[in-house]
Amino acid sequence: MTTRPLCCLNGRVLSLEEARIDPLDRGFLFGDALYDVVRVVERRILRLDSHLARLRGGLERVDIDAPTSLDDDCRQLVTASQLETGYLYLQVSRGVAPRAHEPPANITPTVLILAVAHAFAAPASRAMRAISRQDYRWEHCDLKTTSLLATVMGKIDMRDAGVDEVLFVGAGGQVREGGSSNLFVRQGDVLKTHPADGRILEGVTRGILMTLAEQSGLPCSETPPLLEERDDWQEAFLCGTLTGVQPLVELDGEPIADRVVGPWTQRLAEALETGNAESS
Repeated sequence: MTTRPLCCLNGRVLSLEEARIDPLDRGFLFGDALYDVVRVVERRILRLDSHLARLRGGLERVDIDAPTSLDDDCRQLVTASQLETGYLYLQVSRGVAPRAHEPPANITPTVLILAVAHAFAAPASRAMRAISRQDYRWEHCDLKTTSLLATVMGKIDMRDAGVDEVLFVGAGGQVREGGSSNLFVRQGDVLKTHPADGRILEGVTRGILMTLAEQSGLPCSETPPLLEERDDWQEAFLCGTLTGVQPLVELDGEPIADRVVGPWTQRLAEALETGNAESS
């Protein structure tokens, strides 16, 4: 069934044609807003509590009042839009006020939720290629802010290179994360991923996979993979809410582990898919 083009704006379900955002909204003027993305499968919203906890935690850090109706609004929109498989995009801005850098106190946040139909790739079915770029983003990548111009610039480089992702690299060669994914690398039979130290977004899927790795007896360490050691990577994969788990087989034009989908990648991809089937 085709998803109806609906959104939920400040608690009201509307068609996209009816929805209007005030031009003085601080999300539009300053990128003064946070967002999250939640997967929907067979009309079930997967791990909504985890995503809303991250969103609310970020809103608290930037001093935006967290709306209390997000859970109900998400469920209302899935029902109204008849969304079978896809995702919800949630955005909360500080709200509408005269344009000035310093926001007034006690303004009402603007809450927008979009329902998007989307077909997900099967687990570990896409051979992903990436390029690396020096990380020129700001120092709070753990906040899921809508101010994503630096990431957009990286994605343009990705597009022009004809690959699937851009990986941001620190000054010491630490491979941090993708433009819209987290990275895991198996090296020396240890699964490495960059620590959640503010330089990456602590992805919900990333956390789930660390738990699944532990449960599966696969050693996992929050240790940054190093770009200079990529010849020693036994396998690598990218992950995210919409990505799932997909193998990374090429970086900067050079193959990773002979472009073979590794056994740990396959195992964790299947474990995540099983968990997706069980969650709501």
